[in-house]
Amino acid sequence: MTDKTKTNNSAWILIVIIAIAVAVGATIINLKKNESASEIADKSNNTKVNDPKNSAATQNGPFSEWIGKPAPDFTVTDLEGKQHSISSYIGKNLLVNFWATWCPPCRAEIPHLIELRKQESEDDLAILAISNESKEDVKKFVDAEKMNYTVATLGNSYLPKPFIDVEYIPTTFFIDKKGNIKTVKIQSLTLEQIKSILESE
Repeated sequence: MTDKTKTNNSAWILIVIIAIAVAVGATIINLKKNESASEIADKSNNTKVNDPKNSAATQNGPFSEWIGKPAPDFTVTDLEGKQHSISSYIGKNLLVNFWATWCPPCRAEIPHLIELRKQESEDDLAILAISNESKEDVKKFVDAEKMNYTVATLGNSYLPKPFIDVEYIPTTFFIDKKGNIKTVKIQSLTLEQIKSILESE
């Protein structure tokens, strides 16, 4: 075997060894990545589902820290031009309902709110529904649906936290007679659900 042949063979052997080393290295890296992913999955599976903090967050969403605290005051104008402030309802239970005419879950909830208004005295319960749509559009919808509770448009009104943080509709704030936020529901509610919340302590 000539020196040239030996050199060529040595070069090929070296290339094969390098290729094997690269393949082994890649396999080890992939195994480590998969191992890390498994560890992450295990950690996520170990979340404390029954943790009281998690339960509060589930019930009241991003508003859990406000439960039991005074509702910040703000003022909106209803479809008749009358102003309504949160503070003016102290002494009554108050539902502040954020909704829109184009929202299917909001539409589904309206008959229940209409019936609630018929059943509950205005001396004990106030309902304030707020939309950020134009006054004209809301009034046309309200008249067509014969909505019998107070409806206001947001207009240029300033909303403080936590009301400014509403992202999904319908969202309803239940405010007690002392003006404290009792609970917040980010869903369409039935008459039975609303009354159950109002009757709970």
